[in-house]
Amino acid sequence: MRKIVVIVFVLIIAFFLYSLLSQNSEGPTALVYRFDFDELDRDFWLVSPWETYKRDYSLLSMGGGILKLSPDVKGIMPYMLSQPLKIEAGDVITFEREVRLSHSDDSFAGGLAMYQTDDVNMIPERVSDSWFSAFGEGVFLIEYSYDLKNVQDRPGRDVFRFLAADWSYNDNYQLVTPIYNEWVTEKVIFDTRSNQMTYFLNDKPYKLNSLPLDRDYVRFLMHPFGSGMGNAVEMKYIQITVENKRIRR
Repeated sequence: MRKIVVIVFVLIIAFFLYSLLSQNSEGPTALVYRFDFDELDRDFWLVSPWETYKRDYSLLSMGGGILKLSPDVKGIMPYMLSQPLKIEAGDVITFEREVRLSHSDDSFAGGLAMYQTDDVNMIPERVSDSWFSAFGEGVFLIEYSYDLKNVQDRPGRDVFRFLAADWSYNDNYQLVTPIYNEWVTEKVIFDTRSNQMTYFLNDKPYKLNSLPLDRDYVRFLMHPFGSGMGNAVEMKYIQITVENKRIRR
């Protein structure tokens, strides 16, 4: 009888340990949004004229698996905005794309930005005089700046600027040597566990610290803003991953 009790006890302990190890060994959950541009997912991406929130997918061109954003398409400045994506504490958010950037002989200030928001709607609603404010609160901006004629309010000339939200008063930015007219891979990683964000141009990293995210959703914005002909953002793919890496206790 005593031997049976010991065996049962050992089996209970073994089952408990197995359950604990199995729970801790579960991989982190991940949501992956992958876009290859034979067609555009209109439920995920809004394309709209500058300073409006109206759908107009004729403002971009697609062909051969390449999506092109350029005011040259219809003479109207377009932008492309993702739907809001739910995030939680412990999430690591990764935005990656293969892109080719082109600038005119006049000026270019194309951008890639992430916003945090509480808005769950695909199409933003204007909330103040600034139409940008409807997207939410800016987290980072990568600005592709080419303008050799005018004095720059932001740091650097003929650079890629990696700017945190507090760049203007904390000098929280990195200046990146620009690459135009070539296909490059861009990746931005935001880690909510450390509030650190890293921008990769091809394989070279640039790191900034961020203010903590305090809203429930994020969304991404891209545009080819500038003057003159030839400003363009061309993309072969975009992949957005939201992976929870919260340490299990």
